[in-house]
Amino acid sequence: MSKEVSFTFPAPVSTESDQVVEALKRRAAMIPLAALEVETHCNGEAEAFHDTWPTSFSKGLEHNTFGIVTPYSYTSFFAEITDPSYTDNAGNRIALFDLPAYCGTFQTQPHTDGGDFGWRDWDMPFPDQQLVTEVKTVALPPAPGLGSDELAAEMAELYAMAHLRDHSFEDLRSSKAAEHVALALSNMAWFDPKQTPTDANGNALDSVSSCRRVRDGEGLTSQSLFRGASAGCADGPYVSQFLLQGATSEDDANLTARDGFIPNGAEPLDQRITAPQPGVDYLRDWAEWLDVQNGANTKQERATFEGERKFIETPRDLATLACADASCDTYLNAILLLMNWGTACDPGLPDDHAEDRFASLEKSYLLSLVTETATRAHRASWRQKFQVHNRARPEKLGSVACLVENGYGAELGAAEAMASRHLDKLDTAYAEGFDLVEAIVAAPSERRFKHASPSWRRLPEITRNLLLPMTCPEGSPMHPSYGAGHAAVAGACVTMIKAFFRTHDADRTPMSLRDAGAPEVCVPEAGGLALAPAQDGDTPETLTLNGELNKLAENLSLAGCMAGVHYYSDCFESLRMGERIAVGILSEQMVAFSQDVTMTLETFDGDTLTISGNGRGDADIHLHGCSLHDWWTRHLPSQTKA
Repeated sequence: MSKEVSFTFPAPVSTESDQVVEALKRRAAMIPLAALEVETHCNGEAEAFHDTWPTSFSKGLEHNTFGIVTPYSYTSFFAEITDPSYTDNAGNRIALFDLPAYCGTFQTQPHTDGGDFGWRDWDMPFPDQQLVTEVKTVALPPAPGLGSDELAAEMAELYAMAHLRDHSFEDLRSSKAAEHVALALSNMAWFDPKQTPTDANGNALDSVSSCRRVRDGEGLTSQSLFRGASAGCADGPYVSQFLLQGATSEDDANLTARDGFIPNGAEPLDQRITAPQPGVDYLRDWAEWLDVQNGANTKQERATFEGERKFIETPRDLATLACADASCDTYLNAILLLMNWGTACDPGLPDDHAEDRFASLEKSYLLSLVTETATRAHRASWRQKFQVHNRARPEKLGSVACLVENGYGAELGAAEAMASRHLDKLDTAYAEGFDLVEAIVAAPSERRFKHASPSWRRLPEITRNLLLPMTCPEGSPMHPSYGAGHAAVAGACVTMIKAFFRTHDADRTPMSLRDAGAPEVCVPEAGGLALAPAQDGDTPETLTLNGELNKLAENLSLAGCMAGVHYYSDCFESLRMGERIAVGILSEQMVAFSQDVTMTLETFDGDTLTISGNGRGDADIHLHGCSLHDWWTRHLPSQTKA
């Protein structure tokens, strides 16, 4: 055990503060959000657990055999993150990011080439070096703390997703396996509406945490299991129609929705994915898990699947979307599909007499705007990751429960008591005939890498394995968990789509998929090779356009949870941060319009929000029943600035 060291989590230092000021000057004078600067902070665990940092991101740094990061590595890491040393003591430029990365040997080797694993570099630790307003105007609240009912529920949900990873989403809606999991989770204080959950200090939940407790649907059932919080997410099939259906055409191609192709010039877009190998999870062996925490680049060890491309059918299939870099391609596909359906534009867009309003606004304008929105949302989430919260990935928290369960809790230092409380709360996830913790202990713990040396014998003896099963051999990406880039992009891009297309009638009744032009509702057949009509009750008349767009955003967000690389709170909060970024960008656009423009949408929380411009350089954002400031900061700590 290393001797105790003092540590104060450093406040982020922007090396380009003049650029931020200039960005605000350039874009802002007439934009409603110009003067809105928000405040947030981390959850304080970096200081509270300053000897072991079990809930702080440390991947790629040096860890001891128990997976505890060394103090020098961690403190140096954050000294560099907050104030980069671009030069040495003599003033010579040495590197953009000069850190004591792990440089020891790895205990495992690749099967593929017989050599050694290389080391993975960190991803984009300095995101705010460009001219953007999001540095100061959006943020995320503190993450749930170790020992809280919420964090225990988040990990239990991730264990449950791993347990059901190869069940089809359609089967999960009514299967006994899903029912057992739903009942077990419902026994936890966080998921049981009759219980009163508490935070890590035993206090009642604040308003921000309470918002995350609400999910769409009536309680936790096999139908609502693993669903998001936005309206429509608990209705119908789990997977959004925008991830399944293709376009229809009456030309020579004669495409139908069930073909899954979306015309895009000479190369049609295919909704099918390259399927992962079913039943293959990673990092259930301590030596392999430890090497990955030390930065071993094990990506090439991923099992290949030589079957046909398939539609998204299972949680493992959906998780593949989280293993790719966050992009806006899925949302561009959704726009093309809406255009194919002939979905009406928002009635407040300019040129009321245009037969096709995109003839005046141009399709390319919306597509390029979505691309810009995705980029800015992605960058904003990275600042929150590295320079504010530095939250550990779930794979690390799984090791915390594993150490306590196997008698090594003392290795966690100041975090031992909270870690024990965390495990106690995990143990409440049981129902008659099913115990979630026992299901994870019994899950396969096969070695996936080559073990060429006996060094694993020096590692802790793990007889009850609570390491989180991961879908990728490299585990999570090389950046902190919070915010979630995919979720921020999803929230931003779907908000942009909802602003441009008509999702509600004049009386604010949600439009059905039928009214939006969708020909049917589809689900994958068993095996995922083809689409079939959805079950009775899931029709274009019963599902809504707004709900399926919300579901699209939640699917892309929660894909990270399906993969084991994100917590639910990462996704919930980042989705809403992305939404606010999109609203801010739309208000910027209103300043440039030469005509009156109004866009109205329903937010992920169910608010009615209107963005308008008068064609003379003025813009306004209005929420029904709520002030802009209160909505903008709803998911943040109390703001001290006016």
